[in-house]
Amino acid sequence: MRQTILAVLSLSTMAALLTGCGGDMVLLNNKGPVGQGQSDLMMTAIYLMLLVVIPSIIMALWFGWQYRASNKDADYKPTWAHSTTIEIVVWGVPVIIIGILAWLTWWGSHKYDPYRPLESDKAPLTVQAIAEQFKWIFIYPEQNIATVNEVRFPEKTPVSFKITSNFTMNSFFIPQLGGQIYAMAGMQTHLHLLADEPGVFRGFSANYSGYGFSQMRFKAHSVTEPEFAQWVEAVKAGNGTSINAEAIQKGTLDQAELATLKDGNRSKYQIEALVAKAKTPEEKQEAEEMKPYPTEPHPVTYYSSVEPKLFESVINHYMSNYHGADHSAPAEHATEATHTNDEHATASAEE
Repeated sequence: MRQTILAVLSLSTMAALLTGCGGDMVLLNNKGPVGQGQSDLMMTAIYLMLLVVIPSIIMALWFGWQYRASNKDADYKPTWAHSTTIEIVVWGVPVIIIGILAWLTWWGSHKYDPYRPLESDKAPLTVQAIAEQFKWIFIYPEQNIATVNEVRFPEKTPVSFKITSNFTMNSFFIPQLGGQIYAMAGMQTHLHLLADEPGVFRGFSANYSGYGFSQMRFKAHSVTEPEFAQWVEAVKAGNGTSINAEAIQKGTLDQAELATLKDGNRSKYQIEALVAKAKTPEEKQEAEEMKPYPTEPHPVTYYSSVEPKLFESVINHYMSNYHGADHSAPAEHATEATHTNDEHATASAEE
């Protein structure tokens, strides 16, 4: 009996730690309408399922106690086989709950469709996000600036994220503002978010993409409109460090600069081993030129300008490989993908 009690207490403690009790439960500490709606939907589903789970647990414990071997007063009915009332309860209640959950799933899937623009009296801010190896690049096409591992936007203003990847598949996720959506090479996905108040929110990749995956973290800053305008002007003027002293300010983000942002896939120890085992000068040189994967997130970097159509060119690079087109050709495929996504967003909004 003592061992059973200790086991239950241990499991309960572990469950509390794993669920983040006593800490910041970001999925339930939402700061935007999308995140709050998804959280409410999740909790409603949990409460409905508990209508079956809790009575089942109580009955399992009660039956074990009521019909224990030492209880000689318990009814013994070896020929009992059927009860219509019990059948109605054990089948009817779950069927009703599943029906409600199905309706909630359908309603929530349309209401919180990531492609569906948010209702607001303010025009949305467009941010193009690129999952790079291993960091996040954010391009502001309307402001003609870019950042690495930091995104800023005004509070109470819808943010329209257009997301792609410049290597393997990743997942863009800011838990306190809304759900995650995948970033895939040669494709563009959409995510619409909004922050109700100023604050700094954690963002990261929620999909394993290699050894440097754990360093794909960034901060999302929700600021006032004057603060956002001030930050944009500072970055454009090459003085972004006046807003964030820990950031690095650079000039133009173009194809050449983008290529330098890609990290390697091996650790420095693996590279050193390859150098030591190299049998020819060519093998040694090739190993020495390898870049290691990062052991800490890339520092926040600001770019005062961006090469035109850089985001579209990233998509077009992979699309042209598929279609056999020239990499330097206009981003027609990216435009077509964007048009398809816009049609999807419009259809969702109409529903």
